[in-house]
Amino acid sequence: MVSYFDWQRIAQGEKFISRGDAAHLLATQIKEKRFTTIYAAPGSGKKSLVERALHTLKSASYPMKVITLDLFNVTSAEKLCKMYVDALSKPIEEYNRDALFPIQVSLDNISNSLAINLPNILSGYTGANYVVYFKEFQNILNFERGDDLLKLMEREMAGHQVAYIVTGDQVNAMKEIFEQQKYFHLTNCNIPITPLDKRDSMLYLRNGFLHSGKDMEEETGEAIYRTSRGNPLIMNTLAAICDNLAIGYINKRILRSAVDSYFYDHEPLYRYTVSNLTQNQLNFLRAVCDGITKFSSSEVLAKYNLNSSANVFRLKEALSRKEIVTFDFEDKASVIDPMFEQWLKKRYFV
Repeated sequence: MVSYFDWQRIAQGEKFISRGDAAHLLATQIKEKRFTTIYAAPGSGKKSLVERALHTLKSASYPMKVITLDLFNVTSAEKLCKMYVDALSKPIEEYNRDALFPIQVSLDNISNSLAINLPNILSGYTGANYVVYFKEFQNILNFERGDDLLKLMEREMAGHQVAYIVTGDQVNAMKEIFEQQKYFHLTNCNIPITPLDKRDSMLYLRNGFLHSGKDMEEETGEAIYRTSRGNPLIMNTLAAICDNLAIGYINKRILRSAVDSYFYDHEPLYRYTVSNLTQNQLNFLRAVCDGITKFSSSEVLAKYNLNSSANVFRLKEALSRKEIVTFDFEDKASVIDPMFEQWLKKRYFV
């Protein structure tokens, strides 16, 4: 029997735990043809949020055509151009078949500029509401002359009558594009992904366990939420393991077994991650796990063998680029994967 907590599927319907007005805001920005960014750690619910907003618009009979460009394995501007062509060549052909004034574009050896403008060109001719949904947008940073492509996209897309949804799992890389280098700063409307609401999550967990005839201790539900830090994927994974382990009652003993099972499945990845860190990086990571905020104080430098303030700066940059640690606007550090942080505390830094 498949558990109610099916973490392998996008949350829809009653399984979608709302983040306030985020889905409504995204739907509004799509209708207004805005450029919207959504970035957070893997499993945070970005896809579910986008699907919810699109479903809301479809239910309201808002006519739109969604073009999805997933850049997870795209390594160059040429491959991105090909994705544009693959996605839009058929709609262009269909329009041109009976059009009095066909779209006069050559899709052979297409330039970066023309590829970027194709959605807007098609929208202008057809009058259709196009939505371009980018996934793993941060990969453009890895392209040869990726900065030049970002500048071109910013310039060309500024005047488009197209809605853009731009998402990415690599938090720090997305921050580099949109917060540090400030690309698209005149058009970007960011929707922050916050942890799931605790009360809504507790209700979701209780209803999910009741669905399979089980009951849940209130404290255990709070522990599942706290351990996952409100991350939907991790919360559902832990809940699904608990659901499979328990006969009738979900308590902390069951949760401890679920956490051990989670660690067992992810141990190879976590071991590989720490094996690729220097001792200085591990020292800094231990300080983050200990809740340290002032890394350059003399006491912290000495206790964690961080050497100097200049070295702290280098460590921050290195761990950020590895997408292990991220920093908020107040420069407060946190481990991006909450379960990796738990593993470090319980299995590694012991």
